[in-house]
Amino acid sequence: MILATLLYIKNKRGEYLLLKRTKNPNKGLYSPPGGKLNTIEGESILQCGAREAKEECGIISTPKDWKIIGIVTEKNYPNIGNIMVFCLKYKKLLSNHLPENTNEGNFLFISPKDLHKFKLPETDKLFIWKFVLRNRWFSIRIDCTNIKKLKCVIENG
Repeated sequence: MILATLLYIKNKRGEYLLLKRTKNPNKGLYSPPGGKLNTIEGESILQCGAREAKEECGIISTPKDWKIIGIVTEKNYPNIGNIMVFCLKYKKLLSNHLPENTNEGNFLFISPKDLHKFKLPETDKLFIWKFVLRNRWFSIRIDCTNIKKLKCVIENG
């Protein structure tokens, strides 16, 4: 099973920083920045969040700047397999200035009310964003074996 983070970063207007991905997984779709934990180095979830924020967004932070808001386990996620994603909220607000685009994709800020207007990964659109926007702890399992009939089990939230 792969362990990864998704970073939920807001600006002062309450918009979320999303990346239009140029690589798989989720190539061509809008998703939060994030990445895989460096398990060989024994990296913690919050260390991964701080590292990925710097690598992908140029945000200098420490593990203390991040809060775990949820866990998503996805079985048979397309182009990945089984993955456990730790959803992290950045405790600080960014200015309205976008990070520079990277080889991972192009950044933009999106208002929560406009998320439905963008091409999001199916699991994000159907389940994950609903839990993130409720602003309380959650844990869910999603079976992606049949992408047209996703099944979500709420474990907590």
